[in-house]
Amino acid sequence: MDHSPPNAVVLINPQAEYAAEVAQKCYPPMGLLYLAAALRDEGFAPHVIDANAFVLSDAAVAARVAQARPLVTGIPVYTEILPKVASLIRAVHAAWPGARIVLGGPHATAVPEKTLAQFPLADFVLAGEAERTLPMLCRAAEKDEGFWDVPGLHFREDGRTLQGPAHKLPEVSRITPPARDLVEDGYREKRYHSLLVRRRPVDTLFTSRGCPFSCGFCYNFRHRYRARAPEDVLAELSSIRSRGIRDVEITDDTFTVDEGRALDIFRLIRSERLGLSFRIKSRVDVFSERIARGARAAGVYLVAFGAESADQRILDAMNKKITVSQIADSIALAKKYRLASHTSWVVGYPGETPESIEAMVRFIGKARPTTANIAVLRPYPDTAVYCQARDAGTLTGDWNPETGEIPWVRLPWAPSRKTLEEACSRALHRVYLRPYYVGAFAWMIASNMNTTLFRYAWQESKKALRHKLTPESMSGLR
Repeated sequence: MDHSPPNAVVLINPQAEYAAEVAQKCYPPMGLLYLAAALRDEGFAPHVIDANAFVLSDAAVAARVAQARPLVTGIPVYTEILPKVASLIRAVHAAWPGARIVLGGPHATAVPEKTLAQFPLADFVLAGEAERTLPMLCRAAEKDEGFWDVPGLHFREDGRTLQGPAHKLPEVSRITPPARDLVEDGYREKRYHSLLVRRRPVDTLFTSRGCPFSCGFCYNFRHRYRARAPEDVLAELSSIRSRGIRDVEITDDTFTVDEGRALDIFRLIRSERLGLSFRIKSRVDVFSERIARGARAAGVYLVAFGAESADQRILDAMNKKITVSQIADSIALAKKYRLASHTSWVVGYPGETPESIEAMVRFIGKARPTTANIAVLRPYPDTAVYCQARDAGTLTGDWNPETGEIPWVRLPWAPSRKTLEEACSRALHRVYLRPYYVGAFAWMIASNMNTTLFRYAWQESKKALRHKLTPESMSGLR
């Protein structure tokens, strides 16, 4: 970044929670690459620093920022990494005292005023999708003008917190494709990967934005679902393929919301014979036989389902609007068409009981999805479950960038977060120590010569061994 132009803008992808470990996946910072493309369109010189993929220290990132001397430095804020963001901001300010820092991303969008208060060294918080608004902010900074006209912006002035006009969602058909060239070193050094894929690098693609559903644990500010035309999606996939990449994750919240559009995309992929392999996400209530058949023919190898619970009471409390039988049917349908199925499950939602956790373990053992991620509920700011628990007095702790505290929801049988963590640990032991899963993972590692999967399995096995297996946790291992 030597001799950076006076209109340079630096965007930083901070380290994830698991950056120093063998990660399940590491993807290009596509959100930042979209912003970089928008900045470039408006005449700015964007730089993207992927601290996550390269596991860069705060000092290393700060040195690059100081070298670039940018107009504005942007950092996305994810709730899980508040302490990492706080440390990174301090390092950037120490290295480049003139830094103007803008925060965005999910956490900042959920609670913008609180975010500005939590990070006193940050100058701005920009809520929502910012392809239009970030260049407006940078232009105001360049001219040293007021910031009143920037939609979605929260900033300080004369000791007060002020905000610009309401933010409007951009039309996806008008968004410039992401500037992948700005992280070319990440692709070239094969930093971007997915655990079940041996080939590197992998790439990601958004074919839509937003989700029309309202699950109680999910922060979703984009309820208006907006989809790109199938032909537009195909053009980007062709561009990805031309760069020598053969594996792509479609990172839409739910790719299969519109069955007809999904089938049209599958048809175009087949007709162009792109020879790509894909991961997609789907809700179980919009995963049909037509989707499964079309997905398989187009090169999809894995479908990720948000299952969450095997207790209908809990699913209803979550406002998932799905049934346990739909979860079972979707896993079976994926198997029928030789698609791997990844399922995610939540422990600790209000109403959870030891019996509902037992039902989950038994369900997974019977349905046998390819993988099952089981985690303690994280009540994210401004979600329905966060507000419900806060109002009921069961929310314990809160998200804090200084302490790194992770809040949880207190239950009658779970007086501490450790109780919930141990319940998760026991559930994972009982699932993955079954002979079926031991054999399945051994086969996947050996047949694909997947050293990353082996290293990940070894890492997770060592973690599991740190937790003592009690007679209770061993029950049902068969």
